[in-house]
Amino acid sequence: MYADVVLPNLGFGMEEGKLVSWLKKPGDTVRKGEAIAEIEGDKATVELEAVTDGILHEALFAADTVVPVGSVLARIRTGADANPSPVPSPQAERGASGADIGAGAELAPTEDVRKPQLAADDSSGDERISPVAARLARELSVDLSKVAGSGPGGRITRADVEVAVNSPASGSNGASRGLAAPAVRRLARDNSIELGHIQGTGRDGRVTRADVEATIAAQVNPSPSPSPQAERGAVAVVAAPQVESVVIDGRSEVELSRMRRAIAGRLQQSMNEAPHFYTTAELDLTDALKVLPRLIGINNLLLYIATQTLMAMPELNATYENGHLYHYEHVNLSLAVALPNGLMSPVLHRADDYSLAGLADRSRDLIKRTRDNKLRPEELGGGTFTLSNLGLIEQVERFTAIINPPQVAILAIGAAKERPFVINGGIYVRKTVYLTLSADHRIIDGMVAGQFLQAFDERLQAFNQ
Repeated sequence: MYADVVLPNLGFGMEEGKLVSWLKKPGDTVRKGEAIAEIEGDKATVELEAVTDGILHEALFAADTVVPVGSVLARIRTGADANPSPVPSPQAERGASGADIGAGAELAPTEDVRKPQLAADDSSGDERISPVAARLARELSVDLSKVAGSGPGGRITRADVEVAVNSPASGSNGASRGLAAPAVRRLARDNSIELGHIQGTGRDGRVTRADVEATIAAQVNPSPSPSPQAERGAVAVVAAPQVESVVIDGRSEVELSRMRRAIAGRLQQSMNEAPHFYTTAELDLTDALKVLPRLIGINNLLLYIATQTLMAMPELNATYENGHLYHYEHVNLSLAVALPNGLMSPVLHRADDYSLAGLADRSRDLIKRTRDNKLRPEELGGGTFTLSNLGLIEQVERFTAIINPPQVAILAIGAAKERPFVINGGIYVRKTVYLTLSADHRIIDGMVAGQFLQAFDERLQAFNQ
């Protein structure tokens, strides 16, 4: 029997994606959940996982190929058919040496395709080391013999290498340097740049696309010894990550990144198609915060209250697609996460299955992996309701957010701060927060929006009980 591995929809109206690289080659044994390829959508590069245990029978597209969503990228032999491969075909042999991959590779476009070096670059020859970990270790000069594996059977994973790169005992020459997202590592490889030699400017010293692009520019256009004036102005010379600009009459034209173009298209679609209306309420957090565990945080409390309220009001836990309205048994929360080059809304699936503490742990993990570019494909789609929180910026009292299509509502959370608040005719200083619900008037009426905020407040005030 054979199992198909297809290009998933990574959300955001994605119609096609890029097969960045193969991490396994035909004939390799794979385990369910093991990464076999890297794929790139409009907003993220993620690892494509094997859907079952077996042997990778064929890979149907070459690396660096753009393919439609839903296309079969590979087939895995399973069950009794998962026996050692016969002598590889000429196409498979070419794939192992860096040409088209697999028996179906003739289906892939051949123009402008950089051929992957699977045998030479992506495999250590040791089943205890994943191909991704082996490649990352080479890029960061990590001695794998000194790395303890945390995977099944002691298998060394990418996470093990990333932990080891910060340890002097790992043998890494780059110390904490060299950590980077897959797309950044690929850019460095394509330009023969050693990531371990770059001082990262990103979070926790991670190497960003801007760092690599600056290194490329320095190699292409080496500068003479700068004058004192140039040294003083050096900061202004560094380009923004997505910039390829032309200055005309003091005005610079900036090329938008792929992520920014995707954001622009989706939000414009939302404003064009969904008649938005907005409902705002000020909620008193004071009593709830008295009993809230310190490590949970206000944001996670509001996520929890929102989830419980949505379970009671399925009208808002919904999507509207092609004239059809869908309600959902579970709450799949999309969390708006700001990134240096844009915005993503990863999905916390089945949020209603978690306790407050469990939801807090899941949301922290999801947000961290979003910023580290380590999301799984299924976490990029399937949301039924979105929350956007600008509460970390104290000056933002309240704001309105644009609905994330095909959802029918989004909740905007402002800064929680002490404000004068009237209770039974008396004025008190209380910690309050403004919530603004943006809703699609094709589906949601004003009364329903008001009832949602009312029910939200009732659950919040009952929390301390």
